[in-house]
Amino acid sequence: MYKAVVLPTLLYANETWTVYEPHAKKLNRFHMNCLRRLLKITWQDKVPITDVLSQSGLPSIYTLLRTAQVRRADHLVRMPDIHLPKRLFYGELAEGKCTQGGQKKCFKDTLKVSLKSFGIDPDSWEILAQDLPAWQSCISKDATSYEQRRTAEAQKKHELRKSIANSLPTNSADHLCPTYERAFRAHNGLIRHSQTYRTQLTSSM
Repeated sequence: MYKAVVLPTLLYANETWTVYEPHAKKLNRFHMNCLRRLLKITWQDKVPITDVLSQSGLPSIYTLLRTAQVRRADHLVRMPDIHLPKRLFYGELAEGKCTQGGQKKCFKDTLKVSLKSFGIDPDSWEILAQDLPAWQSCISKDATSYEQRRTAEAQKKHELRKSIANSLPTNSADHLCPTYERAFRAHNGLIRHSQTYRTQLTSSM
C-alpha cells in the first residue's frame, strides 16, 4: 500500500522538480518516518536508517528522485525538436543578467548532479540515451550502485559517531535515576527517562 499509494502521491511529477538539498532531506525524513511506523520501529530501538531501508527493501528518497530525473531526460532527447518541452530544455535566454547572491537552480543543474552521482558523463549522456534498452539498463545498475555507496557512507558515519560516543568519559554520578538506579551519560537522557517513568506510573494508577 505504501509503495503503491503513498510514494506516488509524495513524489508526483518529481521528474520535473528542481530539488534543493533541504527539500530532499524533508522528503527523506518523511519517508523514513513512514517506514519506521510500518515496520514498528521506535526510536528506543536505536535502529539506524540503513537497517530500516534494508528491512523495507526500498531505496532512499535521494535515489528515487535522481532515478526519475534521469529517466525523464532520455524522453526529452528522443522527443521531436518541435515539441515545447525539448525547446525549453535546450533553449537559452537571449538577454538578461545574473543577479547578485547566486542564481536559482534549473532542471539542467539538478540533472547534471544526478548524472554525476550515477557515474554518467554529462557531456555524452545524450548519445547513450538514444539507445533505450541500453539506457534503461545503465540507469538501473547505476541507481543500485549509488544507493549502495550512500548506504556504505551512512554506515561509516554511524560507526564513527558510535566510536566517538563510546570514547567519551562518563560521569554516571551526575545523571543517576534514584528510582531505577540507572545511570545516564547526559542530563537529557535522565529527563526523558523521568518523563517516561511518570507516564507509566500515571497510566498504571
